[in-house]
Amino acid sequence: MTLIMQDQSIEQRIKLIYDQLSPTQQKLAACILNHQGDIATYSATELAKLANVSKSAVTRLLQRLGYKDFTEVKKQVRAARRWGAPIAEKQPENRPLSTLFQDYVTCDQSNIRRTLESINSQDYQTAVRWISRAEKVYIIGYRNNHALGLHLRQQLTQCRTGVQLLPLPGQTLGEEVAGFSKDDIVIIMGVRRRPSWLKNLMISLRKKGQRLIYITDHADVNPHEISDLHFSCVVRGVSAFDSYASVMNLISMLASSVYQDSYDSANARIQTIEDTYQALNELDMAALNNGALIDDFSDNE
Repeated sequence: MTLIMQDQSIEQRIKLIYDQLSPTQQKLAACILNHQGDIATYSATELAKLANVSKSAVTRLLQRLGYKDFTEVKKQVRAARRWGAPIAEKQPENRPLSTLFQDYVTCDQSNIRRTLESINSQDYQTAVRWISRAEKVYIIGYRNNHALGLHLRQQLTQCRTGVQLLPLPGQTLGEEVAGFSKDDIVIIMGVRRRPSWLKNLMISLRKKGQRLIYITDHADVNPHEISDLHFSCVVRGVSAFDSYASVMNLISMLASSVYQDSYDSANARIQTIEDTYQALNELDMAALNNGALIDDFSDNE
């Protein structure tokens, strides 16, 4: 195996040498690329049959790609799925839409239940107190975590002031981190697939005495070693992409609990915000009133 190939996925390895492969090997390589999601469920013999090539052709191609055997390929694919790579088993054609919907409902319900069951009650209550009573709350998130962090910030800012999402567009973290105090709370959104250097940032912040709340995924290893409090969300989806239903549920819970913990000041702030909405005519109040009627109807059913 070349050093270039060593840390690459099977797709990257194939693309690197595809033009150098024989027609039979190209046929097999194309078959592998088309079945990346479920390749871990096949044996070498089954893969050969699927591609209509000999088993020895499978062995030769895998060796050329730098693998010892087919078992090594399957381990790499399983590891990629655990990390959140968007690959999944190929689904049957003409699958009923009702079946697909039910699979998603069942998966999300399971993810939410397993996430909630894993939460330590004392840690959760501590997190709520920290967020409610901190001088400022800084939320840090990259890639998909930035969107999740934005939603958390939007919910928390209804209840309290001083909630900021980082990094700001076009900015680095250094300027902001330098202004953190020990009276502040930092919430790190670290659901897979997070930047590789994120944990180094967390270690650095903890060394400075910063209190950290870490929201991560179920596959993260030893999150307690780099944070004061952590909540691991089950995010495995039905198909190629992760589901964030459990993360959004946790965000809703945290915001609601912070609201309850600071009930009087939160209510006063919410009223001020509502008055400002109306004064600035920022929201479609007719639609909001209609939504309230719908909620009332649902409650009375």
